[in-house]
Amino acid sequence: MTEAPPWWSRRWSLVLPAVGLVTAVAVQGMHVFREGPRARAAHLAQSVPAEVAGWGSRELPLGPNEFLSSEAEKVLNYDEMLNREYSRGGRSFGVYVAYWGAGKMPTRLVASHTPDRCWTENGWRCLAMKFKQSATLDGVALQPAEWRQFEPPLGGSPVYVLYWHLVEGRTYDYGGHFNNVPSPQLWWKDAVQQAVLGSREQYFIRLTCNEPLENLWNDPGFGAVLRGLERLGLAVPAPAAKAN
Repeated sequence: MTEAPPWWSRRWSLVLPAVGLVTAVAVQGMHVFREGPRARAAHLAQSVPAEVAGWGSRELPLGPNEFLSSEAEKVLNYDEMLNREYSRGGRSFGVYVAYWGAGKMPTRLVASHTPDRCWTENGWRCLAMKFKQSATLDGVALQPAEWRQFEPPLGGSPVYVLYWHLVEGRTYDYGGHFNNVPSPQLWWKDAVQQAVLGSREQYFIRLTCNEPLENLWNDPGFGAVLRGLERLGLAVPAPAAKAN
């Protein structure tokens, strides 16, 4: 006959789940006392110039029609968005920026809307990828970018992509792999940070082009756009000053 567990074991088997439940409720309850979301005043259009030397530009909707654009806005739930195309002759490049103020969107949800996942789910095929690519602009180091080359669903010329996800001014670490499936470790890490800290300020910045973006790096008009993105936090943050 199996011996019954000691009384203290039975007691802790009840106490520990109760403690876990109370802790979870307390952590979630912190949101009650946290300030609501405070987004910045509209700033994307002021930061990224529409008129740049040698290029024409136009604003683009998020979808091919009004309904799909509206549905995309509901899913992304951003505070502000910029989606613009610059063109000159047969060359063109696009700039997409979405902004969420603190308290607006969980990091793990923003991280799930990358080209790696959204584009491939809509029939795009990734032909090549590079991770955490470094670059400089006017001698200033930029935060590492994710580099991709995609083929459209029906074939045609490839599209080159650079994207950044900034969380409180620092690049979100997607790891060194294609992100069509979210990392379980990152998902849980973000869930815990969400419970403790709340949703933080975020930008998602994406550059697209019908040729390698490196070819445009020294173009004055393209440089003006990059400097606008730099003002949004694309430059590597200065190290924090040490206390005396």
